[in-house]
Amino acid sequence: MNNKVIDFKKSKERLMNKKFPNVSPIIPEGKQPFYLESNKALDKFQTILCDYQEYLLDRENKKEIKLEEVLVYFNRYFDAIYKELTGFDDSKVPKFKEAMDYAMLSNGKRLRPFLMLLTYNFCEGEDFLLISPLMVAMELIHTFSLVHDDLPCMDNDELRRGKPTVWKKYGEDIAVLVGDALYMEATSILMDMVLEFLYTEIGSYVATSAAIIIKLAGLDGMITGQVFDVMNTTNDKLTIDDICYMYDKKTTALLTASMIVGANMSSLYNGKAELIERLGICLGESYQIKDDLLEIEQTTEKIGKSVDSDKKNNKVTYVGKVGIEESKHRLEQLFKASMGIIDSMTTEKNKKESLVFKELIKYLMSREK
Repeated sequence: MNNKVIDFKKSKERLMNKKFPNVSPIIPEGKQPFYLESNKALDKFQTILCDYQEYLLDRENKKEIKLEEVLVYFNRYFDAIYKELTGFDDSKVPKFKEAMDYAMLSNGKRLRPFLMLLTYNFCEGEDFLLISPLMVAMELIHTFSLVHDDLPCMDNDELRRGKPTVWKKYGEDIAVLVGDALYMEATSILMDMVLEFLYTEIGSYVATSAAIIIKLAGLDGMITGQVFDVMNTTNDKLTIDDICYMYDKKTTALLTASMIVGANMSSLYNGKAELIERLGICLGESYQIKDDLLEIEQTTEKIGKSVDSDKKNNKVTYVGKVGIEESKHRLEQLFKASMGIIDSMTTEKNKKESLVFKELIKYLMSREK
């Protein structure tokens, strides 16, 4: 398939003009993705991403660009897409829309959508706008999980990304509803996209990607991980396998889903699913272990959230079970495994893209917040 020819606007016109007789224009006009501001933000992001790739290929002769700079432009691109894809008549409940945006636009890492885009790029996908709704849906679901995770009935956290959590700022009732709304908005975006491309050449790819996100956010992944966490918070009889199972469901599932969706929407998915899943598992486990270490080694001011959450909730963690040194050794193993997987999928065509992937992994392993 050739993703380069896919165009949201043309696809919308096909639906609205009923070129396909069995499809009615049921997607509201206000929900159609025209992508005016996001196109501008995308151009700037793609420019710095290309410059960054060239710098990684020739560090001695190119002007230095840090990954953090690339992420700044990616976040601007993501924010533009989010604003254009979401929204409702909030004239009667303006405070609620404010609370939703407060949760979504609060300087998060945007790791999952960025991983989706990097994997898409690595697998030679060509039209970044094609996966933009999937990226937004993924981050909406992730943010929903954080909003609910912070609630007093869960972790009872008052600080997230250096700011009061949603429940602390707007109240528990609004926080519950914000989480619900974020999840339902994600589902709405996914369904809009499925309907948008239903009778196009990539309809099955879009439908499969939407299904992957929904399944791994639910009982096949994140929700089950959270349930296991809640039911075993103080269970000191948990084994390392139990803890890794929890991390796999709670954290790894969405990271892996992001990467598989990125690959699925590109042209090199066939034969790569198993390797991409293995890479997702490595990243998910290492990300959670690193989080556990940060709660021990950093300050609240540094990481932007409570560093005693696990301690006050008597949570059993990987680091608590095996110790700091063994945890760092495990991180090194996961780092080497991740690099090896990327190397095994690297060709002359995607060499530049693989370098960005590697830099992101280094960044995640050495992060301080």
